[in-house]
Amino acid sequence: MIKTGDHSYCIIAEWKDMEALAAARPKMIGTLDSFRHVLEDLGGGLGVTDPVSGPVVLELK
Repeated sequence: MIKTGDHSYCIIAEWKDMEALAAARPKMIGTLDSFRHVLEDLGGGLGVTDPVSGPVVLELK
């Protein structure tokens, strides 16, 4: 978990493929549910999260 600003955090994860990501969704939701009660509504219909995803474009080793 990364603090990205005042009251703003981000969790970053990586999966081997889209099927693995889809299979992980219940556990990701469970993790979010474990601290959802302390999150603030973002407004604009987003609720307490603003999920995003995408492909790796630069891999650092």
